[in-house]
Amino acid sequence: APGRAEIWATLRTLNDAQMGALCTRAEALVREAAEASGLGIELSYHDVFHHCENDAEAVALLRKAFDDEKLRHGEGSPSRGSEDFGLFGRQAKSAMFILGSGETSPQLHNPDFDFPDALIEPGSRAFMRTLRNLLG
Repeated sequence: APGRAEIWATLRTLNDAQMGALCTRAEALVREAAEASGLGIELSYHDVFHHCENDAEAVALLRKAFDDEKLRHGEGSPSRGSEDFGLFGRQAKSAMFILGSGETSPQLHNPDFDFPDALIEPGSRAFMRTLRNLLG
């Protein structure tokens, strides 16, 4: 039997307050399982990301840019994925949007994912129109 093992987990929530509660509960479960089995534990956190909450004004700017450029858009469901984007909203009004690569494309972190170059043009138009509207 191995003398050492590592268990990694990814925890995601819709806001930072929920993350604190989830971490507390996860740590309690780890401690309970280790204690029941007579194991020692060591906990550490890596790549901690803050939740991303879109600012209403930034969303309105993006929506107008998409409308002005006649780019199709809709309201997405809340997403737990944000990477480091959640930190941007702490410094400035921000909104994250996703350029969908289609229902038949492999998911973003799948090794078979190949960024569709066709998304460069509409994505660039959305950013440029947003800037033009802001500088108006």
